[in-house]
Amino acid sequence: MIDKKRIRAILIPLFAGMFLIIAAVVIMALSSGYDVVVKDTDGGFYKAHGLFIAGNLFICSRDSLTFTTRNDAFQSREENTDLSLISMKKVQFIEVISRPDDSGPALGAWQPSLKDYIGDYTVNAAGNHGYLSLRASGGYLYGTIRFPEWGRGATEYLKYVRLINGKIYFTRSVTTPQELQRIGGNSYFIQEYSGEYLQSGNLIRGYYTIQGSRKTWEATKNR
Repeated sequence: MIDKKRIRAILIPLFAGMFLIIAAVVIMALSSGYDVVVKDTDGGFYKAHGLFIAGNLFICSRDSLTFTTRNDAFQSREENTDLSLISMKKVQFIEVISRPDDSGPALGAWQPSLKDYIGDYTVNAAGNHGYLSLRASGGYLYGTIRFPEWGRGATEYLKYVRLINGKIYFTRSVTTPQELQRIGGNSYFIQEYSGEYLQSGNLIRGYYTIQGSRKTWEATKNR
């Protein structure tokens, strides 16, 4: 016989704990000190406040308007904002706009700009030698990667390139028959890369995941 009182005694604290976790995530997102401009995969731009990424969800308070250019979104006023939970699969890039600190930056501190994040790099991905090229256009990043000793050694176009707080995120993948034939691979794959900029932007170091495994990678900017 099922003990309903015992089940309720277990479930009520469990649901209460889940609610508190969700509430904490929402509060963290709304209290974040960052404004962002987001470009979605449909090519539209919108402005948002708050920044919290939980798994595949981008949580923010976003403007209801979507613009055709980055500058229009950047200059817009946030008048009608709503809490939004957005799949990262629908985000092409996120540009984080730091709010100025009243105390100002420390004397002599390195203040990166977009040009510090772009350039040509030599890559070591878990022992695999390659080349990474990052470029910017219209205020957002795009790039390519090439591993000469893998497949046909062809140039691969990165997907979902984005910068968040001095870290870069992008996807390297082969998901269509056309890509598989052009690249010369023997199977489909998706690799999620993340890396932190170090040494004034001259070094990127981080991890990439493939089929649940995490491996190290780093990229050194070419002089």
